[in-house]
Amino acid sequence: MNILARIIKKKENKDNCFISLDIGSETIKALAFHLDRKEDKVYILGFGEVKQKIGNMEGDDIQNISGVIASCKKAIETATAMTDIQPKKVVIGINGGFVMGKAIKLEYQRKDFKLKINLDEIRSMVNKIQKDVHEKIQNKLSLDPQEKEKIEITNASVVDIAIDGYRVISPIGFKGREIEFNVFSSFLYVNKLDILKKIAKGLQLDLFDIVASPYAVAMSIGAEDDMKFNAILIDIGGKTTNVSIVNNGNIAGTSTFNIGGRAFTKSLSDELKISMNEAEDLKLKYSSNKLDKEKEKKIKEIFAYDCEILFAGVEITLKEFSDTNLLPTQIILYGGGSQLAHIGKIISKLFLKKSLPFPAETKIKFVNTEDIVNVIDKTNKIQGCQHINSMSLANFVLKLEESDDGVNIILRDLIKKSY
Repeated sequence: MNILARIIKKKENKDNCFISLDIGSETIKALAFHLDRKEDKVYILGFGEVKQKIGNMEGDDIQNISGVIASCKKAIETATAMTDIQPKKVVIGINGGFVMGKAIKLEYQRKDFKLKINLDEIRSMVNKIQKDVHEKIQNKLSLDPQEKEKIEITNASVVDIAIDGYRVISPIGFKGREIEFNVFSSFLYVNKLDILKKIAKGLQLDLFDIVASPYAVAMSIGAEDDMKFNAILIDIGGKTTNVSIVNNGNIAGTSTFNIGGRAFTKSLSDELKISMNEAEDLKLKYSSNKLDKEKEKKIKEIFAYDCEILFAGVEITLKEFSDTNLLPTQIILYGGGSQLAHIGKIISKLFLKKSLPFPAETKIKFVNTEDIVNVIDKTNKIQGCQHINSMSLANFVLKLEESDDGVNIILRDLIKKSY
């Protein structure tokens, strides 16, 4: 290989390298990954995980920016130490109370409906989509006029397009009177966006994108035909649980409440009069079936109340989502807290007892790293489900980069310019 070819290859490798950051209430997880555009694959080359220090987070909200930056640096250093790449771009995934997500339907009437749709018309439509999404989000949040400028859309994706009722992948070249767009948008308050900008700047990384983590997960574990994917996603983290509804491949809504795996540890600590570290160790042994039957039974009884509280949060959230629609019967559990022994069976039994509008019996599925499409762990060391969000963020970047959908490319460029 000549010198010029080596320089070009080195530049291509640099451009295709990213960091994904999953900033959780309990831990920060970082992945160093490389996009192979020819193979449409993501290769994980390194990973790191660092516990959040006390005071860094309040639920999903970042309280101590410098503390979070320091923890992110440690996680990234651990990840990049496993490889010779030094990525300069970062995609950040945030849950619940920090970044919000809404699915919005927009309909437009074309005056010259007998003409074929061209790129100029698409650009005009996308400009209108951006403005209308912003306005609809403001209205849904019932913001005062003085508050309206405080919302910023960080990511928007047209997930479904129909012309006169017929679905199309891209509207370019079609004729029709009415165009309907289903758009999923991630948005947050400007002051929170400023926090993420400060984190990226503190890490000396370019902020490539900010993503609602449930949306990235939904894109990464769906069926081959995303439009047929329906599920309830339950991400049980350390201190919070995030619940999202996916209908026909679209995120219909997402909500977060403050209970996670840490609550189970505290119950053990309180009931058995042991330290939190001892309780955490006992919880892990229980989840790994390393205890005798008598101890297992006792711990199961202690956890029963916490499971009820956890489910109550899930139930309240689902009732909000199910005002007008039946709920998906596929329940997908992930996150560190989902590894708790028997939690799937307990939640299944609780679903049977409650009067939620399911059209059929629910089915519980646990997601592991091998379920994330297009992502290959070259380290062969990532196990379990703790890195589901960060791996899904990597797949999200791949899908953005490989997209040849003119609508989403223009929309993404507009949004990126705004922040």
